[in-house]
Amino acid sequence: MPDVTAIVTCMSDAERPFLTETLQSVRNQTVLCETIVVVLESNAWIDEVLKALPGLRVVRRPPGWAGAARNSGVEAATTEFIAFLDGDDVWLPTKTEKQVALMKSGYRDFVAVDHMLTREEGEVYAYGLALHIPMTSAWMVRRDTMISHPFDPDVRTEDVDWWLSTWNLVRKHRLPEPLIKYRVRRLSLSTGNPSKRRKLAFARLSTLPMTRWLLLAATCMLHRLSRRTYYAPLKGWGVNSPRMA
Repeated sequence: MPDVTAIVTCMSDAERPFLTETLQSVRNQTVLCETIVVVLESNAWIDEVLKALPGLRVVRRPPGWAGAARNSGVEAATTEFIAFLDGDDVWLPTKTEKQVALMKSGYRDFVAVDHMLTREEGEVYAYGLALHIPMTSAWMVRRDTMISHPFDPDVRTEDVDWWLSTWNLVRKHRLPEPLIKYRVRRLSLSTGNPSKRRKLAFARLSTLPMTRWLLLAATCMLHRLSRRTYYAPLKGWGVNSPRMA
């Protein structure tokens, strides 16, 4: 029996071109994962995508923010751990194995990995730093923890809201290895926020001759200098110290 359920959220047609690669990255994990795909109840194409990937479970739900979709996946899961994955991101093969090992080696409620940034077509152009909060596709959490502390289904920034509301309640650990590929798309729900605009600007810059290699070298060096096992709070969060596990 698997220890982990991958909860893959695909709540828009814009993720359709990338979903097969996303789901295959779960299949490629070095440990067995149950997979739940959360889609809109009106989705007419998901069965076609899943023909080549039998054995996956589909949860259909009405439109809503990402937190509501992820909560639906958590409720449907049966494993000890759950791991979130957006329908356009990709896990590297050893991601869940390394997270499960950390979860089982000591008392931890949450382990996240670092990420690499890819352009829309999938080419890696930079390393992410993940100093304060990891990408949701990098999270692994005890299912009991998510049942006790679900996402707020009524907010757009459900990941930040959860992060702050559980700061002193959930023991969070950072595994400082870039084990996911985060796809930077021109049109997505996060397109309007400043962080996403910066990522898009660097993605465009990386298409210039030699610039991609310079970005990779510079961000790789910064990543190596920031390899720690906890997340530091931002000043505006109103918390004083990192939670270490």
